[in-house]
Amino acid sequence: MSATPQRTAGTILLAEDEALLRELGETILRQAGYNVLTAPDAQELVSLLNAYSEKIDLLLTDIVMPGLSGQELAHLARARWPKIRVLYMSGYSDEELESLLRDSSFLQKPFTPSELMAKVKELIGN
Repeated sequence: MSATPQRTAGTILLAEDEALLRELGETILRQAGYNVLTAPDAQELVSLLNAYSEKIDLLLTDIVMPGLSGQELAHLARARWPKIRVLYMSGYSDEELESLLRDSSFLQKPFTPSELMAKVKELIGN
């Protein structure tokens, strides 16, 4: 779990089970001025959700992860922060995930850093 103490453009919880993608996403978002929270597995993500006391603006989550799906994580996050925005990412197509996306957004993998930032800014601004 990591967080940046400086003034930020918002706080994003990044949930990605592939370490390389998680680290890349964290780097991109931090360089854009966001405070990024992340954890390497489902158990630590749940612990982070329970322990973090500040507002989280966006949950950026893979849909398919071992131990906890992105949808389950979104449900837990919304129970704590009802107004949190959710951006799912996946290698599956958005047509396959249509029912999941009713109140969330979607980013098709693979994506570029600029596509990621455009979607984040669309959802939480800054």
